[in-house]
Amino acid sequence: MKIFLTSDIGASKKVDGRRVVSRLNNTNQFADKLKGSLKGHMLMVFVASSPFYDGTAAYANLTRDSLSLDGMNFDKMVILDGNNFEQCEDLMKKADLVFLAGGDTFVQMEMFEKMNLRKHIKKCKGVIVGQSAGALNLAKEVYCSPTPDETAPKRYWKGLGLTDLNIEPHFKPENEDFNRQILLPDSKRKPFIAITDGSYIIDDAETKTIYGEAYIFKNGEMKQICENGKSFILDINKVKQN
Repeated sequence: MKIFLTSDIGASKKVDGRRVVSRLNNTNQFADKLKGSLKGHMLMVFVASSPFYDGTAAYANLTRDSLSLDGMNFDKMVILDGNNFEQCEDLMKKADLVFLAGGDTFVQMEMFEKMNLRKHIKKCKGVIVGQSAGALNLAKEVYCSPTPDETAPKRYWKGLGLTDLNIEPHFKPENEDFNRQILLPDSKRKPFIAITDGSYIIDDAETKTIYGEAYIFKNGEMKQICENGKSFILDINKVKQN
């Protein structure tokens, strides 16, 4: 199993107030790495961010169409949400690509619990891509920094357990007040990797590699460890708190 932890893959953009398909952000070779990791193109499973969101189908189609622009064409795509929880186990077993969407992190994890995804996703033999909230929820213990549009009543909860890495997506180094008041203090409890849009981490169980601009937050300190156009092999023992 290979896992991609992403901030934003750039599959769509707004043009004149309307969201349209766009090419994947390949600044750090995300499209190339994903395409090279896929062993089959039979089934893509798009896992929603909430059980009954009207916009899920549109986002799923945009993601599929964006992948196809880079030659990743799937014979079939299935959306997994509140309408078909009972298919979760079968879909995880058959999927070549599982894409965990972004959205409200806590609401998404509540949905994952209802479909028993923590158990079933371990049966996936394909590639798993977690974008934003989807990437956060792949962790053993999720860290979710507070944002105005999140409903989370807490910052930490049990995740899907497929990686021991925590990320802070959509990171902006220039947001000094938020970084100083929220992220730095929170890193004293649990370290995490902050990645900007277009950056990502590949976790294949043996090696964890960062591609693009990224920072380690640990013990109340922040340090840049990678920049766009470059990669960095992460020693997880150096990220964990002593």
